[in-house]
Amino acid sequence: MEMGKAAAKSVKTTTPVEDELDKKLATINARTQFVGATMNMGWRLAITVVVPIVAGVKLDEHFQTAPSYTLTGLILAAAAGSAAVWATIKEVNVETSNNLKDNRKEKRAK
Repeated sequence: MEMGKAAAKSVKTTTPVEDELDKKLATINARTQFVGATMNMGWRLAITVVVPIVAGVKLDEHFQTAPSYTLTGLILAAAAGSAAVWATIKEVNVETSNNLKDNRKEKRAK
């Protein structure tokens, strides 16, 4: 009975052209993922850094308290910027891990 199962399995092989195409598609996918993550992180950083600093400057102008609110805004901006970078890195790692799992499943199916 075991021989029948082994003989019934068909083994598919890929050609060098298919392998090269898979590599090119993977490269394009990685570049697209990189550009998307970079743009996402850019917007996050722009918002999380600019808003607290501008708010600090405006509060300093309103209350006439030289650099205190601006420095507070700068510290908040640094913390928020770090959190934005960390969150983006985590998202990219999860997405990359999922892509690798999907690729392994596809290769096993072939």
